[in-house]
Amino acid sequence: MKSKKQDPCYDLNIGRQLIYSALLLVIVLIVFEATHLDFYLSNYFFDGKAWVINANEPTLRFLFYNLPRWLLIAYASSVLLLFILSFILKAFAKFRTRKQLFIILCAILVPLTVGVGKKITNVYCPYQLEEYGGTKPYVHPFQDSHLGNGGKCFPAGHASAGFALLLFIPLVRSKKQKLLALAGALTAGWVMGGYQMLNGRHFLSHTIVTMLLSWIIVCILYFLIFKWRLRKE
Repeated sequence: MKSKKQDPCYDLNIGRQLIYSALLLVIVLIVFEATHLDFYLSNYFFDGKAWVINANEPTLRFLFYNLPRWLLIAYASSVLLLFILSFILKAFAKFRTRKQLFIILCAILVPLTVGVGKKITNVYCPYQLEEYGGTKPYVHPFQDSHLGNGGKCFPAGHASAGFALLLFIPLVRSKKQKLLALAGALTAGWVMGGYQMLNGRHFLSHTIVTMLLSWIIVCILYFLIFKWRLRKE
């Protein structure tokens, strides 16, 4: 069995992280559904006619929507390519590691899970709602809308790519490195999520849920790839 020092995440209690994150996720869902916090905040971003940011403004869309997504896709694709080549060419064998597999699965499953959630929760985007000049009523998650095609705006899909970077927290050792990884992931996620909030595509709760869900997925994958394997050895 590998020693604690060989465990790439020996100082992070994954079980505790999962429990706390799941409880916090439930609390967030209850609080935001029982209050009007989402609307109170979004009212500051909508002047009655338009949102603070025009979602179709090309420069801002490139900087805060397209560019971050392309960079993250490029990184995940390069890691995946190196992992595939490790099975074909000996020169790339060093990339056939659990760390590489962990990065690939997190990069794929975090956005994928959030994407599936968007399709089954039936929640509309703020800009689609009657309160903000749209035609749709507010619909709670998983509530049948009875309006034909349901909404596809919960959780926040775009921000999931940024929050997927939380995967680096269990891959670094020192406390300083973990704090830097945390700061980087939160900055990426909230910049991407904040842009969508300011243009009426998401409520605050959508982004918070995506953040927590992303971390939960990272923790589960870490346990399956590292912790479970270590216990079996």
